[in-house]
Amino acid sequence: MFLNKINMKKINKQTKFTVFFVFVAMVLGFASCKKTDEGAGGAPKITRVRLISKTDTLKNVVHRINLDSNSIYDETRQVKFDSTIVAGRLNNQYAIIGENLLTTLSVSFNGLQVNYNPALLTDNSIIVSIPAITPYGGGQSNKLIVTTKFGSASFDFPILQPPPTITTFSPVAAGAGETVTITGTVFEGVTKVTFDSIPAQIVGTPTKTQIQVKVPAGVVQSRILVTTPGGTTRSAGSFGFKALLYDDLFATGWGSYLGYNSTINLASTTRVKRGTSAIATTFTDAYGALQIGYNGSTIDVAKSGLTAIKFSIYGGTGIVAGSRVQLVINGNYGNAVAITLVPGVYTDFTIQLKDVGNPSVITEFVLQSLGNAVPSTIYVDDIGFI
Repeated sequence: MFLNKINMKKINKQTKFTVFFVFVAMVLGFASCKKTDEGAGGAPKITRVRLISKTDTLKNVVHRINLDSNSIYDETRQVKFDSTIVAGRLNNQYAIIGENLLTTLSVSFNGLQVNYNPALLTDNSIIVSIPAITPYGGGQSNKLIVTTKFGSASFDFPILQPPPTITTFSPVAAGAGETVTITGTVFEGVTKVTFDSIPAQIVGTPTKTQIQVKVPAGVVQSRILVTTPGGTTRSAGSFGFKALLYDDLFATGWGSYLGYNSTINLASTTRVKRGTSAIATTFTDAYGALQIGYNGSTIDVAKSGLTAIKFSIYGGTGIVAGSRVQLVINGNYGNAVAITLVPGVYTDFTIQLKDVGNPSVITEFVLQSLGNAVPSTIYVDDIGFI
């Protein structure tokens, strides 16, 4: 009986020791887990920002079609790319590298909080994307700030201005010294506008979406280039004409055949798109026309590199919504192109030569009324080939 009591005391002591040991282990384990969940627990530090991937072109990639045939062509892929950078671009993804980042609460660029993927968060890196609405350019803090549970870290990291874009320019042709309005985006800080390599004078104060310039001397046909801190962009379409037909006056070799059930004023000042004159044509028949012929040396389409014809029409008296004329080149009425007019304004038209019979030479230009009211008047300006 006495021995049993002694044994019971030993067992109780061992049990208490075991319980104590388990308790201590649990506390230490909890503390360890908490430390793991929160990283090292110190103030955050940013050491660098790096790229995650880049677009790469792989040459002559073999693509299997079936068991006995392949197709070989270049392929563009996103590839892993680790490169430290000192500035960011909109809509790109980056890795912020540093220390004590596991408890990150927010990330901001120039004061704008951005999203990050918590699932990819580690104590040494944060994966972020810079959204299109992030502020950039002059007057910004140029700071990347990471805030964690244990403090904040600031890092010099400017956001680069995107390249400009040109959407339109008007008019599509103009003389030296006349004003052209360029419309687009990201024009902040514009430093230069050129017509190909010829500099143009900027008029007034440009906005983010509009620039006005004076056409420099010597421009016949060219692309318009806009340069900003974000880079240089070139217009998709050409300004001017490769071969001019009418611009205040007829180009050499061109002239109108008066008549064709129309009354024509070749130097009207009533409705002018630009310059001093336009061609006023009043249809005295529902199918009257403006007919312009070429009696000079033949205009070779291929040799001149012509692909389309441009012109502008103002819908005057008698022209209503839905009124139409048709464009006919070289008397090819079988390949005429119908054009819907807009009353009260000038409308620019560009018609591909392939759509009017794909002529090899140019000898005649006709705009014929398609059953419009009699009388009705149109004004035509800036006619030429591009």
